[in-house]
Amino acid sequence: MSKPSLTNELTRLYELLEKGAITQEEYEEHKALLLNQARNTSSHNGYGDPVQTKPTEAKPQIIINQSASAAASSSATAVAKNGGCLKSILATIGFLVVISVILKACYGEEKTAASTPAIEPAAQTVTNTDSQEDTQENIQASLQSAKQENAAANDEINTLWTNMDVDVRNHLKPQQLTWNQQKKKQCQSNQYPTPEQNQIEYLNCETELTRSRISELQAQQDQVYVNVKEAKLQKLKQEADDSLKTLQTTWDAIPESIRDQLSSNFKSWTKSADNECDSEKPADTEVQTEINRFNCRIKLIKAKTKELEGYKL
Repeated sequence: MSKPSLTNELTRLYELLEKGAITQEEYEEHKALLLNQARNTSSHNGYGDPVQTKPTEAKPQIIINQSASAAASSSATAVAKNGGCLKSILATIGFLVVISVILKACYGEEKTAASTPAIEPAAQTVTNTDSQEDTQENIQASLQSAKQENAAANDEINTLWTNMDVDVRNHLKPQQLTWNQQKKKQCQSNQYPTPEQNQIEYLNCETELTRSRISELQAQQDQVYVNVKEAKLQKLKQEADDSLKTLQTTWDAIPESIRDQLSSNFKSWTKSADNECDSEKPADTEVQTEINRFNCRIKLIKAKTKELEGYKL
């Protein structure tokens, strides 16, 4: 039998590698042995040196473990018989590789997506800061507006109170003091987290109650005016009568001789006092005009009484 050529040996070695009978390392090792053997053989023939033939080294042999050779033979037979199975296995392996690549890519995208929001807290912080600044600006604007409205309401009720008829004002004063105390208690607020918000709530509450009180006072001063004035007129009439009695008592206490000297002067005073009080400028209402006349008489009577007391013994 002729010696196998180097090409045939290399071809057979590569087929074993393709079939999986040997590993890549084994393939490279045996390939190197074949090439080295071929170079040694060529070198000896070129220089005319006789080639020594040795039974064990005459042919380059692929040194493969017996178990590996048997496995290779068995594997080659199995591949020959079950080529379709091997293709299925390779297809499955390829499919798994593709799935692995896809999963790896998806995992990479998820990891990138997961790492991206790391920037969001800074953006969120900026947004929250802007929101807090806007909220603070709104609170300050609301506080300023609440202060202005409250000041306007207080000015209005103070003007109404100052211009109110003094008798009506005196009549309503106890009621107004009670209202002021209740207003402060009713408008106390601690339901909000900041002092500014609680102050806004207090001012708005106070403004609302003040405007409501203005309407009440406007209605009350008209309702109580007549009753208050009539009660005052009756009181003044009684005071005028009492003053006249005091004046008469003082006059009677003056010695008769002195009374005779003062008699003409006293009569003249009485007529003058009546004319002076009757000529009082009329007020807006008739009852107020009467009140003014009686105030005038009481004032003159008390002054005359004090003068006459100097003549008593």
